[in-house]
Amino acid sequence: MTKKEYKNRKYTIELYNPEWKNKFEDEVKYLHPIFSNQAISIEHIGSTAVSGLAGKPTIDILITVENIKIADEMSEKIEALGYKSLGDYINQGSRLFVKEKDNERLVNLHIFEVTHPHVKDMINLRDYFRSHPGVVEEYSKLKLDLVKKYSNDYGLYRKYKDEWMEQIKKKL
Repeated sequence: MTKKEYKNRKYTIELYNPEWKNKFEDEVKYLHPIFSNQAISIEHIGSTAVSGLAGKPTIDILITVENIKIADEMSEKIEALGYKSLGDYINQGSRLFVKEKDNERLVNLHIFEVTHPHVKDMINLRDYFRSHPGVVEEYSKLKLDLVKKYSNDYGLYRKYKDEWMEQIKKKL
């Protein structure tokens, strides 16, 4: 997504909702049979995976596979579940599928090769937040403040959120 496309993107930030875990588990019930023994791991990542963390109410799922071609082979079955393929939208060598309803993003399905360096980053970041409640509180406050200040400019929200996140990543 370009910065221009970010400009008009509608988004919300909500307080942590314990239902997010259930939504993840429900989605995995549909995805697991598609991947059966091809998935090395299926992880709940992102803000909705961290108790107490405010975030967009979009469930992020990470599936790791031995070879990214598996995602391409499964694409039709994934799309039959209501997902749309965005290809290697986020990181080269990965695949992103999204599930939306009425222009609202419900699920981001990230598929990566297990050896992709970004996999470790995503898991480490999630685990860091899970073990640092003070940082979760600080990050939640930041996101809630940013959405108030930039409710009509997702690009600026992302800019300041991402700058904060870069400081956290240096601690990992």
